[in-house]
Amino acid sequence: MIPDVSTGNSPRPLLAYLYGPGRREEHEDPHLVAAWDRYGAPDPGRDPGATIGRLAARLDQHARLRAAELGAMPPSRVWHCSVRTAPEDPLLTDDQWAHVARRIVAATGLAPAQGPGCRWVAVRHAVHHIHIAGISVLPDGSRPAMHRDSTRAQAECRAIETEWGLRPVGQGESATTSYPTTAEIIKAEQQGWDQPSRVWLQQRMRHALVEARSVTEYVAALEADGVLVRWRTDEAGTRVGHSLARPGDTGTSGMPVYFAAGRLDSALTLPRLTGLLNGSTAPRPS
Repeated sequence: MIPDVSTGNSPRPLLAYLYGPGRREEHEDPHLVAAWDRYGAPDPGRDPGATIGRLAARLDQHARLRAAELGAMPPSRVWHCSVRTAPEDPLLTDDQWAHVARRIVAATGLAPAQGPGCRWVAVRHAVHHIHIAGISVLPDGSRPAMHRDSTRAQAECRAIETEWGLRPVGQGESATTSYPTTAEIIKAEQQGWDQPSRVWLQQRMRHALVEARSVTEYVAALEADGVLVRWRTDEAGTRVGHSLARPGDTGTSGMPVYFAAGRLDSALTLPRLTGLLNGSTAPRPS
C-alpha cells in the first residue's frame, strides 16, 4: 500500500481531476467513500444535484473565514494523499477504503481521532486506489500539526498491510528515497524552480504509479507529465533499468541530467515496478 502526499493552493482543480475522466480515460465511477461529514459533503459522482464547485466551497469554508480575517488564503492549504494497493491484493470495498482514509487523516494530523480536525474527502475512481483531499485549516483558523506527514502516512499503511495481510509495497529499510544535495537545491533556486529536479522527478514517479496498471502505462504517464525516460539494456537488448531527467535540467555539456530510478526511489526500480504492476516474482520493496 503506497501513500503519496502533496500540497496545493486550490481544491477545485484537484477535485475536477478526481471526478474527471483521467488523463487516459481510466477513471471509472468516481465517488466519495468517506469524508469529514458524509451528510455535509456533496458527492458530484453520485448525487445529480451536487457540483465540484459546491464540494470545493464546503471543503474551503474554514479557509475562507480565515482569509476574511487575514486578507489572503492560507498558503499550501490543499493536502492531497493518493493511496494504492498492489494488483494481487484483494479488491477493497468502499467501506474498507473509508477505513483506510480515516486512519491516514488521523495518523497524519489532518483530522485526529481526538479534538478538532480539518475538512477532507476520500474519492475512489479506480478499483485499486483512492485519493484523499483535505484543507489543512482547523475550524478556528489555525493550521494543524502535520510535521512528517508523509512518514506518518507510510507508517500507517505499513500497519494496515500487516493487519489485513496485504502485500508490503511501501518504503522500508530496503526501500529508500534519496534527498537532494546542496548543489541541486542551489541549482533549483538559480533556475527559479519550486523544487530540485530530484524531488520533482520523485513526485512524478509516484503520481504515475497511482494510475498505472502496467510498466508500459507507468512510463507513458511519466512521459505525459514531461519526464524524459532513458532505458538501460543488456547485451541482448533487454531492458534492465531506466533513468529519468527533468526537461531543462542540463549539465555543463548541455545534455539532460539523468537520475537512475533506483537512486531516486529504490522501491521503483524496473524489477520492483515489474513485480508490483505485473504481479511477477521480482524483488519487493519491504
